[in-house]
Amino acid sequence: MQLFAPAAVVAALALAAGIVSADAGAAALPGGSYARLAQCLQLGGLGTAATMLVHSFWRLWRWERGREPQCPCGGLLSRPRRSRHGRLRRCLGCRRPHPET
Repeated sequence: MQLFAPAAVVAALALAAGIVSADAGAAALPGGSYARLAQCLQLGGLGTAATMLVHSFWRLWRWERGREPQCPCGGLLSRPRRSRHGRLRRCLGCRRPHPET
């Protein structure tokens, strides 16, 4: 779930931004000049979410074949992050930090 959550958040925000901008545009200008902007926001956000989803599936596919870093518990490791102890990756299964080698 943690692997796909960012894509779901981006998709939800894109839909919300499109709906809010369409409603605000309809209230401000009855001509509907914001309708095109709302559609572009939704399509752009959903396209970004789809790209993030494909990338997550690609990482999962690579992990199943042993091409992605793994935790000793067998879980997929997150992207590297900086910490005061150097670069760390956190396991998406058990949430333990692992130093990047």
